[in-house]
Amino acid sequence: MKQATLLAPQPSWLPDVLAALAEHEYLGAHQVAALTAQTIEAVTPVLERLVRDRHARILAAHTGSKAYALALRGAKLLAELSGDEPVPVGRSCGTAMLDHELVRNDLAVVLKLLDSEGAIELLGWKTARSELADAVVLVRPRGSERIALVADALAVVATPTGPTALLVEIDMGTVSLKRMCAKYEGYAAWWRGGGPERQFRIKSLRVLTIVTNQARLVRLRAAAGEVAGSAAHGLFWFATTDVLDVDEPVKLLAPTFSTPSGASDRRLFEARPAAT
Repeated sequence: MKQATLLAPQPSWLPDVLAALAEHEYLGAHQVAALTAQTIEAVTPVLERLVRDRHARILAAHTGSKAYALALRGAKLLAELSGDEPVPVGRSCGTAMLDHELVRNDLAVVLKLLDSEGAIELLGWKTARSELADAVVLVRPRGSERIALVADALAVVATPTGPTALLVEIDMGTVSLKRMCAKYEGYAAWWRGGGPERQFRIKSLRVLTIVTNQARLVRLRAAAGEVAGSAAHGLFWFATTDVLDVDEPVKLLAPTFSTPSGASDRRLFEARPAAT
């Protein structure tokens, strides 16, 4: 008996649900609904049935929210429905890290929705540590210090003047301010040394830090300004998680971003003319 019969009757968009879980690893029901263009009322029972039939796993985040991840059985079902090879299933994830992953995936979903609506052209989205990791060595009065630079994601978006990239830092307030200062100093040195072009073959790049509250944003923005120097102020951009709304993705295009230079009404991207 084929696995597909275990979920009969199937909604026509079941492969989209499975594919979304395969692509993003951990998703809340509202994220799945946005990606599949379905209502949360329609998506939730399908997700619960996938869990009940062991095609998906359910996880609890530290905040109490629920997330879903593809199980091995679901990967096999997706392969059967799509004709492709089974995808790797998600790794285990602690509750605190799951909150972090869901915020990152909010950004992924919002960017994907804006792309599908024609508001932006998303050229790439990467989260693999092997593709993002780099390091710099900073000279200190008492020796040198190696700063590891591993962003949470890289997004590349087309603009009229060429592609621009965002290195994304999702800050949940769990990393010390001292450590974040060192990281910002490292990013500035990496940027000055041609890191964006050397590692990603792109010249236009910003480091976007997304934080959970305004007070933390103010502290991190000041820290970046102190260690980066005025020439690198435009490198660092900041916003709270309020800009990540899968129900209203256009919020990401609003002038609500800030930089260490003092500007607090910057636009991350301009919407494409066809979308305005």
